[in-house]
Amino acid sequence: MTPRCSVLVPTYSAAALLHECLTALLTDLGGRPDVEVVVSDDGSTDDTPAVLEAFAPHVRVVRSAENLGFAQACNAAAAVARGELLLFYNNDLLPQAGWLDELLRYAHGTPEAAVIGSKLLFPDGRVQHAGVVVCSDGYPRHVYAGFPAEAEVTNRSGPVRIVTGACLLTPASWFRGLGGFDHRYRNGYEDVDYCLRAAEAGGEVHYCHRSVLTHLVSASREHRVAEFAETEREFVRRWGQLPADDFARYVDDGLIRVNYGRTFPFELDVAPVLAAVKNSGEQSAKTFELLSQELHELRRDNVRLRLRLAELGHAGPQPERAANTF
Repeated sequence: MTPRCSVLVPTYSAAALLHECLTALLTDLGGRPDVEVVVSDDGSTDDTPAVLEAFAPHVRVVRSAENLGFAQACNAAAAVARGELLLFYNNDLLPQAGWLDELLRYAHGTPEAAVIGSKLLFPDGRVQHAGVVVCSDGYPRHVYAGFPAEAEVTNRSGPVRIVTGACLLTPASWFRGLGGFDHRYRNGYEDVDYCLRAAEAGGEVHYCHRSVLTHLVSASREHRVAEFAETEREFVRRWGQLPADDFARYVDDGLIRVNYGRTFPFELDVAPVLAAVKNSGEQSAKTFELLSQELHELRRDNVRLRLRLAELGHAGPQPERAANTF
């Protein structure tokens, strides 16, 4: 049977973590024939080959002679995958019951989706990933990270701008049509770039909140600060300053409410779980409001004066002494 879905697991020198990952994943899958598991060993120098040998023949393996990075490892696995759907799956994930069926069900019901991401939780049960927004400084960040898992705003499936590559489903036709992950990014931003390119090509990016996994969050990555910094520079070179959508998301989700008056300042209602508002003491707010009202009155008086001067200008010649009235 040709598998419907290929679960692709990139890994690098994290033998113990990979063993835990594959044990949980294969137990969850239960040998289902519509799913294959492909592990891409990105030049590991530890006991990873022995771990993979122990899981044969339940997983297929591709190996690189050297460490080439996350994008290359994912692309290598995708090159041998047989499924019509590709599911990129980090080696630091632990599945929760029904996660894959929910993801496949969502994909079947949303053919316009080129990319679908799952809901990921920190080990303490709080939200790690519920989609990604671009913030006011131009950089992408996980929205609502740290929120309780039951928070209503994290339990809404639908279109989003970006999802994480830690658990990312995409049709093989889309992935190959877009040329896979861009290998110029090394262990960062590959997923963001892929989502943006998919959207440019007319595809949609979606978040499926019913597909839930625990994410140990980069447990296999260490000492990669300089590498990530270069990847970030490459992302900025490619995409520049992206338009922000974070505050629009907060407003749409009802976590920020804007109350407009006739003049500024307007009032903001901000959910405490979302943000701490600085310099928002009652006295400073009243002082600012008073100053704003005074400024508004000065503006109104200025308008009246300009209108009066205009009226005088149209009243015809005035006596000489009237010129010295002001």
